[in-house]
Formats: sequence, structure tokens, C-alpha cells
Amino acid sequence: MVKNMHTDLPVKEIMTTKVCKANADENVQEVAKKMVSFGVGSAVIMRDDKPIGIVTEKDLIAKIVAKNRTPASVKVSEVMSSPLITIKPTTSVREAANLMMKKGIRRLPIVNSSGNLIGIITDNDILEISLDLGEFASLVREHSVGYPEETSGICDKCGKHADVLREVDGLHICEDCAGEGEK
Repeated sequence: MVKNMHTDLPVKEIMTTKVCKANADENVQEVAKKMVSFGVGSAVIMRDDKPIGIVTEKDLIAKIVAKNRTPASVKVSEVMSSPLITIKPTTSVREAANLMMKKGIRRLPIVNSSGNLIGIITDNDILEISLDLGEFASLVREHSVGYPEETSGICDKCGKHADVLREVDGLHICEDCAGEGEK
């Protein structure tokens, strides 16, 4: 496979260096206010100047709002995602995208060799550098998380396009071909 020039860039070239951070002992309301002021959907949670977790909008909805908890009475350390998955500044955009897909995450904090937070990269940052659509589609197919097993595309058995493909024995096959196997 020919590699796309953009995906071989190190993430340090496109990372955001002004990261929304919060201390582990802050309450959820304080952290949510920081996220709003930064205009972002996540905050990296710190303890002793080291990143230890991340809290996202999804965490706030699932762990606070949906459970009718009072944000001011809950420490962010109780709802953060941990352990934190991080990458180095020299990691390629391709590797970062693969890791995001594989782990089902949308944000990757970037740490230096001392473990200090120096930036963050998001799925939107990767899209903004104009990933080749074919390459992006192959990454999604290769590492999809939480997507239904049915998809559209070309049947691996008959070669025809189908609106609905099912994965059977590692092949994506149309309903007609899937029906042949059931007879």
C-alpha cells in the first residue's frame, strides 16, 4: 500500500498544545466549565503534573446526567476514563488513527519522554489534514468499533454491489449469497 504523505507526519505537527486540563480533585461542574471555556469536548485529568485520565462529554452524560448525579458533588476522578492511553510526539498520524480506531477513542493525549502532557490530537485533527478517503475507509473497516455488522459495498462472493452486506466466515457477502449458504 502506498502511504499517504499526510498520514506519515508525526502528530507533533498537528497536535493542539493548549490542552484543557483539570486536577483529579476538582468536581465535575468545575471541569465542565473549563471544557466550555476551552470550547472542547474533553479535559485531561492531572495529578502531580502528570496526566492520569480523561473526561469527555460522553462520560458526563453517561455517568452524571443519565444517573441524575449532582455535578458539583462528584469528583472528576470518579468519572474519568483511566488508565489514560497516550502517544509520543513522534508517533505518526497513521499510527494515531489506527490506535483510535482499535481502542474506540476520539482523543489521544501526547506526552514527552518524561510523561509530561505536551498536547492532544483528536479524530477531527486527523480529518482536517485531508486523509485520503480510501485510506480512511480502510482504517474504519479494519478497526471499526461499535458499528453494526451489516454494511454496504461489494460482495466478496459474487462481486455485485449490495446495500446490505453481512460478514460470514470473514467475507462480506450480500443477502443473496448468504441465502445460498443457508439452503
